[in-house]
Amino acid sequence: LKTMSKILPTIFLVIAAFLTNMIMARLIATERGQIGLMKAFGYSNAEVGLHYARFVIGIVFVGSVIGIAAGTWLGRMNTQMYADLFRFPLLLYRPSTSAIAIAVSVSLVSALLGSAGAVRQATRLPPAQAMQPPAPAAFRRMRLWDTGAARWLDQGSRIIVRNILRSPMRSALTTLGVAASVGLLILAMQWNDALNYLGQSYFFHAQHQDATIGLAEPQSETILHDFEHLPGVLAVEPMRIVSADLSVGPLRHRGSLTGLKEDAWLQPIFDDASAKVVAVPPNGLVLGTVLADKLGVSIGDQVWLDVLEGRRPQISMPVVGLIETYIAMPAFMHIDALNRLLKERPSTEYVNLLIDRRDEAAFYAELKELPMVSAVMLRRAAIDSFYGTIVEHIMVFITLFSSLACALGFGVAYNSARIALSERGRELATLRVLGFSRGEISYILLGEIGLLIIVALPLGCVLGRGLSELMGAAFNTELFRVPMMIEPSTYGLSVIIALAATLMSALVVRHRLD
Repeated sequence: LKTMSKILPTIFLVIAAFLTNMIMARLIATERGQIGLMKAFGYSNAEVGLHYARFVIGIVFVGSVIGIAAGTWLGRMNTQMYADLFRFPLLLYRPSTSAIAIAVSVSLVSALLGSAGAVRQATRLPPAQAMQPPAPAAFRRMRLWDTGAARWLDQGSRIIVRNILRSPMRSALTTLGVAASVGLLILAMQWNDALNYLGQSYFFHAQHQDATIGLAEPQSETILHDFEHLPGVLAVEPMRIVSADLSVGPLRHRGSLTGLKEDAWLQPIFDDASAKVVAVPPNGLVLGTVLADKLGVSIGDQVWLDVLEGRRPQISMPVVGLIETYIAMPAFMHIDALNRLLKERPSTEYVNLLIDRRDEAAFYAELKELPMVSAVMLRRAAIDSFYGTIVEHIMVFITLFSSLACALGFGVAYNSARIALSERGRELATLRVLGFSRGEISYILLGEIGLLIIVALPLGCVLGRGLSELMGAAFNTELFRVPMMIEPSTYGLSVIIALAATLMSALVVRHRLD
């Protein structure tokens, strides 16, 4: 939440500043005469600037009232989700006045900075110049029209290309605005891809057991025979986990050592990067890359172990393998080597079982009668919990940010088209008098926005991938890592949604144009 609160609002505030600049620039352009009259009657530049600054403050005030109400409701819903997820008996939601003050202040500063250029332009207009219509743009023939490709363009397409090239800054900002909406859609929806990939990797590729049985205390491996004779048990594997401090010089990590058999396949050592099972070495450690980076070690380096259980042995062991994992920071070794390190007979603390589902009822009935069993962990229950809570809650944020991204694309496209309509209304009316149809002038006006959107779509896909990598890097913690995974369908769906949002804005402007 802390990471998301830094990255995502920053993107939205930058675009909000851009939209505010577009609105104020259009407003000031249409009120040149009034600005000239104000100055002619003695209003100073500061008073004119303050007038438009108050207009921006009014926009922020109305937006803040709506935002505070929506944010309070979303905050309560978010708190309720976490209360349900972690099963807190009591979790009070109190809207923070400091958070509201920060949100309003940052929004106000963003809007004022975005409109500063337009307001400065209004204050610099001399009265005599402001009361006159703006000077016509200086047109000159460009070499582009001498190329063979340009000769294939009809008159309307030529007008579209000319308008884009004559307002390069506005065209670039419009393209970036639409690209940002596509990028945010990809950023939001790639979470579903990443979590699905994470779930598949962790629960299906790295685990094949149906149940993991925790024993009250380490038992001799002869207990495996007892589990093999339970109803429906198809395969049995031992596993042992002991707490330990791993250190290299001053660098220290408190974690655990997991002991596995060399032929373990119910819960093997799985490398997420290569999607392959790594053999359990007879001696030495296999570390996750995140743990190796934390300790500053690579293959061949020595790691000092302080075991925190049993006789608390201390020993130095070499790193013989590295694996990429998305969950936790594991350290694996052979279970026999772990037992020798503890100076104990071959023992196990956990038992992984593969169970025939037809005999599950009989299996659990007999399992309840075993006195040494202290815990039963079901892979199916973990999968259901993962997809039923974590993914479900993430989908709430995906929906929220997807909606904001759609609003962003709609706002950018609509404001660009409305500005173009206000600036070229007389020209478009003249074309109608000269015989152009409604469809032709709509093509001239909306074709410009359409061309910019077509350019923005691939740019937005690149931006979305970059934002996803940035977010994934920000979420890189010792507890879990978010894999960089974006399905082709996510790109396609993001483009379709962005096109739908901009098409709606085009239809609204087309109605005004007609």
